[in-house]
Amino acid sequence: MNDYAAAGYFLTRPAPAPGYEPGGLLPATVRTLSSCLASIGFEYWWNSENAAEAVEFGVPPERIDSLVEWYLPRFDDALGAPNVAFGTSVISDFVDAFVPNPEGLIILGCALAEPDADNILVNHAAPEGHGEYGIYQLLKRGQSIEPGGTTLGFEPLCYEYGLEHSWLCNQLQGEAHTRLGITPDPQTGLLDTYEEAKAITDWISRGEVGAEPGLWLPWMIVEYSV
Repeated sequence: MNDYAAAGYFLTRPAPAPGYEPGGLLPATVRTLSSCLASIGFEYWWNSENAAEAVEFGVPPERIDSLVEWYLPRFDDALGAPNVAFGTSVISDFVDAFVPNPEGLIILGCALAEPDADNILVNHAAPEGHGEYGIYQLLKRGQSIEPGGTTLGFEPLCYEYGLEHSWLCNQLQGEAHTRLGITPDPQTGLLDTYEEAKAITDWISRGEVGAEPGLWLPWMIVEYSV
């Protein structure tokens, strides 16, 4: 764990597995940080229009204006763009203050191996004139992932200032199993080792399979209770 740099903490739920079939390679729900597949909290909740999506996370509609007042002073200090928390405590504080029934919610933390973190810091800063994105901000701090969570495995994800696409968005699990001999965990849909996830990201990056362009890296996924 000390060889990995903390990259962010996210409020989410297990997401329906894309293309799920009973007896297939994926469970019915997967742990994922892909915003294509899962609803993820705190996405620019700096006005009532954006923060209205917090109802999906259990916030009563009448509390949305109060949520914006809570969010704004924490942005750039404990929360980053577009949907990253810099620690689990701010997520827990949000849940305690605004979510009467947090059943089903989980916190997923992610971390990068040091060479992958350095790659982002050196080669993938935000364009000039843009503010720094949350994952980049946290990687600059050089912190280890918080203790107290359960390391679930690794997810191949595409980084473009935030996390959008997963290898599962493109339903690559069948082809990866056939061509690379790699099978996702039947409970989480993640990969058991860094080496397996790196094989997937290298395979995608070589252009041998259709997937969204971007920086594909193996992200360690750690689950914390809400």
